[in-house]
Amino acid sequence: MTFDVIVIGGGISGLTTAFYLQRGGKKVLLLERENRFGGNIRSFRENGYLFEGGPQTILANNKRVWELVDLLKAPVKKASPSSEKRFIYKGGKLIPIPLKPWEFFKTPLVGLRSKLRLFLEFFEKPIEGDISVADFVRKHFGEEFLDYFVQPFVSGIYAGDAEKLSLKYAFPKLYEMQKRYGSLLKAFFKEKRVAPKGELISFERGLQTLTDLLAEKIENKLKNTPALGIKVKNDLFEVETPKGIFSAKKLVIATPAYEAAKLLSPLYPSAKVFKEIQHPPVAVVSLSFPKIGLEGFGFLVPKREGLNILGAIYVSSLFPDRCPPNEDCLTVFLCGETQKSVCLLEDEGIIATAEEEIKRVFPQIGNFNFRKLTRWNRSIPQYTLGYGRYYKTYEGLRQKYPNLYVVSNFLGGSSLAKCIERATETAEEILKTF
Repeated sequence: MTFDVIVIGGGISGLTTAFYLQRGGKKVLLLERENRFGGNIRSFRENGYLFEGGPQTILANNKRVWELVDLLKAPVKKASPSSEKRFIYKGGKLIPIPLKPWEFFKTPLVGLRSKLRLFLEFFEKPIEGDISVADFVRKHFGEEFLDYFVQPFVSGIYAGDAEKLSLKYAFPKLYEMQKRYGSLLKAFFKEKRVAPKGELISFERGLQTLTDLLAEKIENKLKNTPALGIKVKNDLFEVETPKGIFSAKKLVIATPAYEAAKLLSPLYPSAKVFKEIQHPPVAVVSLSFPKIGLEGFGFLVPKREGLNILGAIYVSSLFPDRCPPNEDCLTVFLCGETQKSVCLLEDEGIIATAEEEIKRVFPQIGNFNFRKLTRWNRSIPQYTLGYGRYYKTYEGLRQKYPNLYVVSNFLGGSSLAKCIERATETAEEILKTF
C-alpha cells in the first residue's frame, strides 16, 4: 500500500508530525513498534492517584504548544503558582533557590567568595566553539556555583553530567547569549531574562491526554509494528514490517537515536554514528504518605551532598487533585549519568533507596501509602561535547535523501515543547514540497 508519508515512531514527535500532515490533506501512515502510542509519556491512575512515569509537565514556552493544545481541545491543567518555589538540598536542609538578584547575595547555597566573583563575570569574553557546561560555569562563576546550581539543574533537565554536556548543543540559547554579550549577567540585564519563559502545564488526566488525543485523530496507524528495514525503489521509500511492506513518497523517522541508526545506516552508512549517542538509565519512583505540607515545585540534590537520588517533584503541590486530600505525593528521580549504579539494583532496591533518601530529607514522614517504579533503561539523549558531528551526519543524509526527515529528540532539543515545535515545523516544511 502506498502513502504520501510514512512516519516511523509514535512518540510525541511522530504523533505531532503525523497529525499535522494528515490535517494538511496528506495520506499518512504512522508505525509504532510498542503496543501503545505516546513513547515515554506515560500517565497512570491507580486507587485515586495520578502519576507520570516519564516527563512530568510541559514548559509551554513556544506558540506551537498552544496551537496544538487548542486544535485538540485538550483540557489544560496549569501548575499551582507555588511551582515557582524550588529548592536545593544542602547540609540536611532544603534551601530555596534565589529568584531575584538580591536574594542570591543572601543565600547560604554558596559562600561570600562565590558571590563576589559575580562582579568579575561582567568582564568575561565570548567563547567560540565547543565547551562543556562545567568548564564554562567554572570559568564564569566558579566551582561552588557549578556544584550547587548548575550540576543539579543538568541532572534535573538531562539526567546528565555537566562535565560531559556541551554548552553549545545542550543549552544553545545560553551559548548564543554568551557569544553576543560574553557575560551572562550582562545578557540578563540587557534582555531581562536568561532562563526559558513559559507556563508549566499538564492535562486533567495527565500528559498522556495529549498523546492519546493525537493518536485518536490519526486515521492510519499501526502499533506492535516495528520497521524492520527501509529500501528506496522507484523514488519511493519501502518500509518492511511484520504486517507487510508499505511505500511512501516521503519518510519521517521519529525513533530514538539507536533505532534511527539501525534503520538508516543501510541507506546511509554514516548514520550508524547515531548509535553512539548516550542515553543514561533513569528510575522514576512515585510515592505518597500522610500529609506533611509539601509546597513548591520540588528539590534537586547536588552530587557532593551524597544522596542517592537526583531530586524530587512535589506532585500534590503542583496538582493538588492528583492524590487524596490527606496525603502528599511526590515523584523521585534516580540514576542518570552521575549515579548509574543505582539502576543496577533490583526493583525493590530502587524503591527502598528512594524511600530512605526521601526520609533523610523529610524525617517526619511515617509510612508510605503508595509506591510505584517506572524504569527507563535508556532515557534522555545526552548532547555531549562534539555533538556537532551528529548534525553534520543528518545534513549529509538530507542531501542524499531530501524526502527523508528525522524529528527525533536527539536532534534540535529533547524537551516536550521543543519536540512539538520541531515536529510542527517539519510537517509544514513537508507540506510545502507537495
